[in-house]
Amino acid sequence: MDAATPLVAQTHAVWVSAELRQAVHDEKPGTVLRLARQAAGLTLEELGRVYGSSASTLSRIERGQHPIDQVEVRRRLACLLGVPAEFVGLSSTGGRHAAPTAQPDPDPASLRKEDGDPMRRRTFLAGAGAAALTTVASSSLPATAAEQGQPRLDQLLISTHLPAEPLTIDQATASVRAADRAYRDARYSIVIAGLPALIAGLHATAAASTGQIRDRVTALLSHAYQVASSAATKHGDDAIALTMADRGRTAAVSSGDQAAITAATHVLAITMRRDGHHTAALDLLTGTAEQLDILHATPVPVTLAAYGNLMCTAAYTAAQAGNPGAADTYIREAGAAADQLDNHPPAGLIPFTATTVAMYRISVHTTLGETGTALQHAASINPALLPTPERHGRYLVDTARAWSAHGRADKAAHAVLAAYRHAPQEVDRTSVRDLVTTLLHSPTPTPAALRNLATRIGVH
Repeated sequence: MDAATPLVAQTHAVWVSAELRQAVHDEKPGTVLRLARQAAGLTLEELGRVYGSSASTLSRIERGQHPIDQVEVRRRLACLLGVPAEFVGLSSTGGRHAAPTAQPDPDPASLRKEDGDPMRRRTFLAGAGAAALTTVASSSLPATAAEQGQPRLDQLLISTHLPAEPLTIDQATASVRAADRAYRDARYSIVIAGLPALIAGLHATAAASTGQIRDRVTALLSHAYQVASSAATKHGDDAIALTMADRGRTAAVSSGDQAAITAATHVLAITMRRDGHHTAALDLLTGTAEQLDILHATPVPVTLAAYGNLMCTAAYTAAQAGNPGAADTYIREAGAAADQLDNHPPAGLIPFTATTVAMYRISVHTTLGETGTALQHAASINPALLPTPERHGRYLVDTARAWSAHGRADKAAHAVLAAYRHAPQEVDRTSVRDLVTTLLHSPTPTPAALRNLATRIGVH
């Protein structure tokens, strides 16, 4: 599924259709969700891959059967599809539709009395009706996650306690791939909205499996936790990111899959670095890299890519620890690994090519205060070789940081604006909002569009 966030545009005709308005009036959240899914052009199977459940479960939900009665099920599906909370009988949490205006209470006699409290029904219908008729002014900039309402990161912490049905191995594989793809597409809100149910489903599947199938599912669970950790990092919640990374490594070790263990260890080291544990992170990265033993064998591409990613992160970690010599050694090791791959990288959550190394050189040299060198590496990168929206947005944001540190707020602003065009949610996060704030207060003139962007992402 390659739809952009939100899955259903706010201006889509479905929001003012007679069928949807009737479903809202009749308090049929399952029907509302079905209409939204159809408006998004998704089959039950396609939505299930992102949400993390079977098509049969979604079909029951749409027919108004269990688990539609569970608040979190409705909330996650509504967030995923872009349905206002009021449409599925929930209180608004500042979603992507404008706040409903106050409406006079209808005559209680005009409301159906056979199921539900009149006051609750008035609140539900007034909010839903007002939100359904809200229109949005057109804009050349895409909508941000802030305008759509952020999914709750804390749901990731309780995902193991959510009710879930076991998946088939094919469903589990497809669901994890869909989450991975959404992350690569820089659709972090969708990732975070769908992962709690997916992780719960994977735990249920692992518990119901044995032998090699259980090991495969546990490796998939590790990958899902890695995606969760990376998405939490994007949202600036290092505590949740660290928790997800630790759970991911635990699952990887349980699976016995060495590739999964290496990938999970890499993600864990990233969260440790961000939490200030530079020495421990470096020990973990270098120790894991040594275990790959690429010097005494002919490494396969997957091993080379894993080694290269570990060395890139080690270089950045060493730079943040104030050790330029070690940073240079590690980034050179990464470059040598990339040269052996010859720009034919294997698949993985974190892609690895010579371009990956060049991107890390931007961050390493910016951190070390060598902004001129950082900008030279930024200029050497061919954007056409950036494999995903997430990588493209990350490259432009890193370049913006280098320009900002170099004293060129104008150049930095243009890079941030370009990043927003390629990957809006890569810009709509805490660390980049801080950068935008810095640029707005710079003595160097910046483009007028930067102020518009600042408003869009909540910078005041």
